[in-house]
Amino acid sequence: MRLALPLPPGFSFDAVVRSHGWYDLPPFSYDRGSGVLTYVARGPARLSFRAASGELEASGPGRRSSKLAAAVRRIFSLDLDLSGFDAMLGEDPELRRALARGGGRMLRGVSLFEDAVKMLLTTNCSWAATRGMVVRLIELAGDRGAFPEPAAIARLRPRVLRDRVRVGYRAEALSRFARRIDSGRLDLAAWERPDVSAEAVRAAILAEHGFGPYAAEGLLRILGRHEYLALDSWVRKQFRKLHPGPARTVDRAIARRYARFGPYRGLALWLELTRGWHEGENPGWD
Repeated sequence: MRLALPLPPGFSFDAVVRSHGWYDLPPFSYDRGSGVLTYVARGPARLSFRAASGELEASGPGRRSSKLAAAVRRIFSLDLDLSGFDAMLGEDPELRRALARGGGRMLRGVSLFEDAVKMLLTTNCSWAATRGMVVRLIELAGDRGAFPEPAAIARLRPRVLRDRVRVGYRAEALSRFARRIDSGRLDLAAWERPDVSAEAVRAAILAEHGFGPYAAEGLLRILGRHEYLALDSWVRKQFRKLHPGPARTVDRAIARRYARFGPYRGLALWLELTRGWHEGENPGWD
């Protein structure tokens, strides 16, 4: 099946794909030279995406165009409205340039469960460690390269996750999260409802075992909610590289600098700190 969707104004395929590190984690694979992003969905079904002639082209097996279209819209955050952020920028040259090159939309998995698990696996570790955990989790519980469903992880004891996936202290949190979703006690759809405040969604994420402020706010950023800053060691270090000052005051300095962007403060921070990724620099996650 092949499908072509119109692109929003100012959309950049490469900027969305490399908006953060998900493109470097399976089941994604990105060939930047050819401009093709692939994703292994359940089935297994190999989905392929590229931008051409003002459209986002997607291909994959099956005959359900609505299912493929939904996957495209979620993966590329096509429904995100950036006009409010645009109106706040004024004459800020750096952020104007970031928005003009297609910044603002975050690459997402096919499901919020995938995004949440990957976010959990980024906590307190290097990017290489995160990637290793995701690779091993898919190998152990995935469907021939696809990201595991909650039921597949729920069947695994925390000890198995700790020993075979090597997720360390995250094993109990990952197991409990998958079991709560599989049993129906937790419905992730509520986290994506636009009529629920970011504050309420953040509180709901924080109520899940193992999800701290960084994970909750980072997941909100992926969902297109930018009221929070999602501070971690990489963000603090990168900010001080751009804006030198004492390490002990970095959180206050970040809060002051981006306060004027209100509900888009987290997006303004992220676009400024990652501008080098789109100007030829190595992301330097490790």
